[in-house]
Amino acid sequence: MILGLTGGYCSGKSSIASLLRAAGWAIVDVDALGHAALERSASAVAGLLGPGVIRPDGSPDRRAIGTLVFGNADLLARYEAIIHPAMNALVAEAVATASREAKGRVCVDAALLYRLPVANSCDAIIEVRSPLLARILRGKSRDGIGTRAILARIARQKPLWIAGQTHAEKVTVVRNCGSKERLHRKMQSLMKLLEPPLGLN
Repeated sequence: MILGLTGGYCSGKSSIASLLRAAGWAIVDVDALGHAALERSASAVAGLLGPGVIRPDGSPDRRAIGTLVFGNADLLARYEAIIHPAMNALVAEAVATASREAKGRVCVDAALLYRLPVANSCDAIIEVRSPLLARILRGKSRDGIGTRAILARIARQKPLWIAGQTHAEKVTVVRNCGSKERLHRKMQSLMKLLEPPLGLN
């Protein structure tokens, strides 16, 4: 079973991924693979955005890249046209490897899941949601940024949930609005429904 896992900024996606990992699921971390794709594509990115996005040691400066592309839709699209093909290839490879090693219990953890080809391969998708106030508090604690910046990040993700409507028939929403123990119980129940032999312990 290939299980997609997605959710908005600071909604609790990582908490669910941790529960699944502890239960023996292989987690394909698309964010980490995106970093690897950026490393591989650093020269092409520098050609698009300028040499200032490369650190003296040759590694890409993700903060500088984000500053340039996230406020410019056209530039972002051109940047993603460089990064996404490399990332998609890494994701496909990782899913194939994980499927062999984890007896088919693979979770693809991706904030951008609905925009990636791997979403079509998912047998089921979990979309985690959380109250706005909780997300703001988590963002301030985790990332040390202000409310305005958090709301801007949340707003930028809105097109993802519109794109997700094309996968509505296999999406289950999990609301993360309580303790970790409560979330664990919700996931236990959900996994029994989705795939009884491969549930959450």
